[in-house]
Amino acid sequence: MNKRGKVQFWLEFFSDLLCLVLANAISYVIFHFVIYRIGGYSGNDWLRYFMSLLFSFIVVYSGFYSNLDIKQRNRSLELMSLFRNATLTYLMFSAVILLLKNPIVDSRYMLLSGYLVYIVLLVPERYFLKRWITGFFTKSRTASLVGIITTSDIAEDFVRGIKDDWSLNISGIMLADKEYSTAKAPAFQTGSSFDSVLEPRNKTGIKSICDIPVVSTDGNYMDWIRSAPLDEVFINLDYSDSSEVQEIVEELEDMGITVHLHIPVLSEMLSESKFDNINCKVYAGYPMATFAAATYSTGALAIKRVTDIVVSVIGCIVTLPVMAIVSIPLKKESPGPLIFKQQRVGKNGRIFNIYKIRSMYVDAEEHKNELENGNKMDGLMFKMEDDPRITKVGKFIRKYSIDELPQFFNVLRGDMSLVGTRPPTIDEFEQYESRHKRRLSMRPGISGMWQTSGRSEITDFEEVVKLDCQYIDEWSIGLDIKILLKTVYVVLTHKGAE
Repeated sequence: MNKRGKVQFWLEFFSDLLCLVLANAISYVIFHFVIYRIGGYSGNDWLRYFMSLLFSFIVVYSGFYSNLDIKQRNRSLELMSLFRNATLTYLMFSAVILLLKNPIVDSRYMLLSGYLVYIVLLVPERYFLKRWITGFFTKSRTASLVGIITTSDIAEDFVRGIKDDWSLNISGIMLADKEYSTAKAPAFQTGSSFDSVLEPRNKTGIKSICDIPVVSTDGNYMDWIRSAPLDEVFINLDYSDSSEVQEIVEELEDMGITVHLHIPVLSEMLSESKFDNINCKVYAGYPMATFAAATYSTGALAIKRVTDIVVSVIGCIVTLPVMAIVSIPLKKESPGPLIFKQQRVGKNGRIFNIYKIRSMYVDAEEHKNELENGNKMDGLMFKMEDDPRITKVGKFIRKYSIDELPQFFNVLRGDMSLVGTRPPTIDEFEQYESRHKRRLSMRPGISGMWQTSGRSEITDFEEVVKLDCQYIDEWSIGLDIKILLKTVYVVLTHKGAE
């Protein structure tokens, strides 16, 4: 079961279980307070009653769960599924309490009432759950942002099929109605040869497909991909030679974007195969190969996120009194807001507001250009020694990394992680080459390999990129723990801090 399937399973499991509990509670209220008073059963009888009910629910749900995506189930399949599961659950439940000789079995009308109420509750529950999953969840932070490269003749069916996957949020469609050429002109600045591989044939003029904007119809869409927040790109083109798309896939991989590529020959092979167990992922009816620079265990990522939430909650509690103490001397020296808010670029190009305790004068950003000559970094970052924009209090809180504490709120929101890569400013990001974007393929962190490797001593931006990509390639729970421990040491010793 893939990540999307697991999410759907647990959402349906807990929502169905909640309906079951409510059905029995409603049934109890009806028969105890309205029709007649149910006999005086002991607390142990009721405990065995509900444990038997829970056991029956888990067994039936596990054995008869429909693996078909909830968006693809029609009304008849959904109704059949809920009637079957409800009936089997109560049949097993009745058998279990009979075997256990639970006296509550005498209240058979309450059992029948619970069964009927359970079905009544399941119908609207499945309806609203389906709408929530396929609507709200697609637009949520957890959905994967997707771009589609295809041709206008198949675009509508292909896009509609991708939209059926509620874990994918399509950001834009790129139409490539072009004739492939074997001649390749020199690659442009970022190393992409897409424009040279494809020769324009026509422009469609199509503005949107299935309510998704068409962002390009002339082949110049790699520029959009470089700047847009994208996690995955689907490529469904009619090419005759693998070399025609190889460099496209390679550049997308360099950006840290997962690529799904339609393999035309597989379509015919799958339709003619005598076997059904071919290991091939099919999207919208098209078999596709997936290329990814790095893959991670869903369980490990879940542990990382849970750890982020737990630690950030504690961090937020600690941050509030510290901010109150620091605010007095800081605002006395430099009147203005206590919190500095700045737009940064997060995972795969997502824009978010990062929060810090203000360590500079209020007009610091306005004077940044005046200090470019003092920048000691080689590349797309700015850092200088004895920055005159930093206040005296600011130097103190920077020395002890106190200014970073509000970022725990960013971690709690999901914009950042405890450990990750450094989030660049928008100005820096706009100057990135394709290979630089790969350092954003994981959620940025409060700390990371760059921060714990003597950040003040590293003056080459390419070295920062190298360290961030090394973290992405080698990521594990153990590596995060190692970096966190090293972060504590760096903060206590002020090593590399400015």
